[in-house]
Amino acid sequence: MTIQHSASTTHRSGLIVDIPTPAMAPRREIVYLKAEDETFVAGRQALVGHSLVFEDMFLVGNSSSGEGRSAENPVFLEGYKAADLEALLIILYPTTDDVIAGKFTLTKEQWVGVLRIARPWRMEKIRKLAIEALSEGAYGLTAVDKVALGLNHKVASWLIEGLTTLASAAQEFPLDSIEEAVGPRTAYRIAGVQMKANPKARVTSISVGRNRCVAFPIAAIHCVFCCKPMVTGGLGCQSCSICLRSGILGAIYVSPSAETSKVFIPSSIGSHCFYLPAGHVTCSSCHHPAIPQGITCPSCNRYHAGSTNMYLALCPPTQSQPVPSTEDLVREAFKNEIDECEP
Repeated sequence: MTIQHSASTTHRSGLIVDIPTPAMAPRREIVYLKAEDETFVAGRQALVGHSLVFEDMFLVGNSSSGEGRSAENPVFLEGYKAADLEALLIILYPTTDDVIAGKFTLTKEQWVGVLRIARPWRMEKIRKLAIEALSEGAYGLTAVDKVALGLNHKVASWLIEGLTTLASAAQEFPLDSIEEAVGPRTAYRIAGVQMKANPKARVTSISVGRNRCVAFPIAAIHCVFCCKPMVTGGLGCQSCSICLRSGILGAIYVSPSAETSKVFIPSSIGSHCFYLPAGHVTCSSCHHPAIPQGITCPSCNRYHAGSTNMYLALCPPTQSQPVPSTEDLVREAFKNEIDECEP
């Protein structure tokens, strides 16, 4: 019998099989479990009492093959880590010191390991315990940690808190570092929330080699002839064909070799405006020129070649409409992921 989520019979001390089984415990109440190369022993009632999976799927050694009834024929937990199972058994069988202290002394990684097992095994009380423990300040979960763990383990509170923090502090969490931690799709959606939460924030920065480059949304690009936005919807990068959406902060950046000059534009257009040759607008995804073939202004139909100046309006006009809270924007942008989370 195999629990799927590989493989000698190495035994370890602690809560592992080399601890003598109390003589008073009936053999039929003992279950042997194997994860990776290690075999563990646990009481049947402790597993069934916390997890319906074991009872419903008959994964506690009741099969005619005798799996789970001996160290030589354990229930094999395919895809699970031995360290995670050991951490779970610490919760199921606390030490005397843990009982006296009224708390467990697991590390951050051990608690995460407990989470990795508790959710698929439907151990609701233990899952809640792990979430509460990791939420304590002592474990120092960062905003990125909360987003990653919230997505992986379906924890709504972490997901909302982490996303709200990342979207509220764009300068502290550059787009490239967020992308590395949670993936490009989630990172760019966070950038979209940043734009909506703070309409005046049109500039961030990204690392390109050893350079730190100014990054901005394509909505910041304006025609030098008519002062209208050059892109009103999306723009396909002419180098990699990826769609650069207008609401994404940091979708493009200024090439390190670009020369810019400040230009004064009527306040109705925006402020902090700079001239920039079109050929130096660089795609954040492929790091090649986004519009090397030039671009035509949709408002005045004037063509901008790669050497033609455009200008960047890094601060748009003041918005008269109230801006929703960052948390409300997060709940809207990540509604599906939040709905998939468990209590």
